[in-house]
Amino acid sequence: MDELEKRRENLEFNIYWEKRVKKILLICTAICSGLGLIGGIVAGIIGRSIYDLAMGVVAWGIWAGPGLGGAISIIPVLHYSQKEANKRGEDESQNTFIFNVIFFLIFFFAGPVGLLIRILRMNFRIKKFERQLRTIR
Repeated sequence: MDELEKRRENLEFNIYWEKRVKKILLICTAICSGLGLIGGIVAGIIGRSIYDLAMGVVAWGIWAGPGLGGAISIIPVLHYSQKEANKRGEDESQNTFIFNVIFFLIFFFAGPVGLLIRILRMNFRIKKFERQLRTIR
């Protein structure tokens, strides 16, 4: 019985954690999308043509904004991996930093596609944990 309660608590915590991470990701994305949209509109107004305005809105508001929001939300994970690499040794620390920068840039340039993949993956994990929790009860 004690083993069953531990597993149930772990599953409930995993569900809570995934929902929390998803909420943080969506908040970061909404803020960065808004800032990107404002920046795109300002860039379009400065360019003084409808083409510059449309490209500013699409490039900054629709693509770079969600990409930056998704990339910012993974900074705590990257910080933790860098800290762990520092504990293991100097050579791995430098390699981890380079990998983290590349990982950040991939999420930034992936834009809304990377965001969609991450959200769908989180939803899948939440549903999986909820199914496991229902089978335990």
